[in-house]
Amino acid sequence: MTEQTSSPPRWRAAAIFTALSGIYFAVGAILLVRYNLFDPDAPSRVANAGYTVMSRDPHLSAIGFVWNPLPSLVEIPLVSLHPWWPELKTHGLAGVIQSALFMAGAALMVRRIALDRGLPSRWRWAAVGGFALNPVIVIYGGSGMSEAAEIFCLVWCTRYLLRWLDTRRVSDLAWAGIALGVGYLARYEMIPAAVGVAALVAVVAFTRSERADRIQTTILSVLIVMFPIAVAFVTWAVTGWIVSGELFAQLSSRYGNEGQVAAALARGGTAHSGTADGWLVAARVLAMQPLVGIAVGLAALVAVLARKVDALVPVVVFGSVLTFAVWGHYSGTTFGLFRYYLPAIPMVIVIAVTGWGAARDVGLRFGAALLSLSIVVAIPVTTVSMLNANIGNQPLQFGLKSLLDPEKYPAEQQWYRRELVDDRLLAEFLDRKHLPDGSVLMDTFFGWGIWLASDSPKQFVVTSDYDFTAALNRPWDFGIRYIVVSNPALSDADAVHVRHPTMWDTGAGFARLVYSVKGPGGDERRRVYEVLGPPRPIPTDALGGE
Repeated sequence: MTEQTSSPPRWRAAAIFTALSGIYFAVGAILLVRYNLFDPDAPSRVANAGYTVMSRDPHLSAIGFVWNPLPSLVEIPLVSLHPWWPELKTHGLAGVIQSALFMAGAALMVRRIALDRGLPSRWRWAAVGGFALNPVIVIYGGSGMSEAAEIFCLVWCTRYLLRWLDTRRVSDLAWAGIALGVGYLARYEMIPAAVGVAALVAVVAFTRSERADRIQTTILSVLIVMFPIAVAFVTWAVTGWIVSGELFAQLSSRYGNEGQVAAALARGGTAHSGTADGWLVAARVLAMQPLVGIAVGLAALVAVLARKVDALVPVVVFGSVLTFAVWGHYSGTTFGLFRYYLPAIPMVIVIAVTGWGAARDVGLRFGAALLSLSIVVAIPVTTVSMLNANIGNQPLQFGLKSLLDPEKYPAEQQWYRRELVDDRLLAEFLDRKHLPDGSVLMDTFFGWGIWLASDSPKQFVVTSDYDFTAALNRPWDFGIRYIVVSNPALSDADAVHVRHPTMWDTGAGFARLVYSVKGPGGDERRRVYEVLGPPRPIPTDALGGE
């Protein structure tokens, strides 16, 4: 059993949570509202939440089935407050609150692990600070993205697996499983984590059990830890199949990751798509946490010396996700985004913390050294690396250079500082017309920014509306006055383009061009067509008749 220290008062945990939530929210809100610096995935999740309560046809399944629902579910009550705080919807601040709460919760989980392991107060603060104040953690704590929820669930799972190793209580194993199940609702990367956890639990249960009960105990232990994520997996898949006709929309839908990667490659690739060489993959892993290799090696050494697997728990939980990210990046199966390697940061911190409960002398020196290096070495390396566009390959990372050195990187010359400006202009154009409900048809997988920016969201017939397909087929019969279509050269999965391939170029024979906007890169991104009526029948003589 791990040595315990007296528990600090509960108010201290509440104070830490409140302070960190406030810091993350402040950073995210300033970057988003003041500097228009964000990752578009974040406000798109806010839009998914908004469709469930503010669209013409509000229903919970409007949240969509391509991306995991947890972030948007948390944002539903927040975005509902937009009449009193418009930026919750228009700028996606509801997402910033969501990620700030989850990342602050992850920091508290790190603290709880440190308390469980009996760390002295100063080293507890070092562990929490080394995680919570890492610049990438701060940025993604305020990003509105799903990474914060993923990290929270991974640390939550790790804590209860460590407790189970000490106590052998079934309840601790069950809580670890619940963390995996909740995490699956945040990101699909929890599946490789669950596979790793199942293998670890099977090995530990088998080796600890009496010979006569080994098989039964091992099977039951694995079932307990895997049951919650299995339920989440089946429930999400079956619900998606019933509502949308697709069991795994993330894989099969043209909007999913596979479809987006294929589309990016077909257009000649982007800065973060396609097959990567091993050096680039390694560079991004080590830029996120330069001590990751050392930490894993020392964890294995401590486990051997102490004859305990505690230090290997974070390696299995976080390492499984990192391994999947490396494979996906190297093979070109996923976009090689820097943020996919975020689990490396808590992994190293938790490995260091587990040293206190391992081989006493070796573990103390190992844990103290690793924690110190995580602050003195890792944080500066990560800070510098993420500003490199080849490493921190998203505007939310390298875009910070335009704030730190505005003379060298003027804001007006940085395309990412103009994200969604075109959508806001288009929303203003439509709002000025004071259209009745259901007048504008738009595929919101691409036009979600327009919907968020609009003061009249019910004027849109959006993709999640039950009558969207019928209105798309015969817009003149459903009161559609305008159709918004995205440039097929940039987004050929737009439902309008798929149904009416000539809409972008000619209006498909039943609409005329009335407005267009350019994207942040200067290319024409959206067009608005006014519906004139049913297509005119082709004259008989044009068909060669008499």
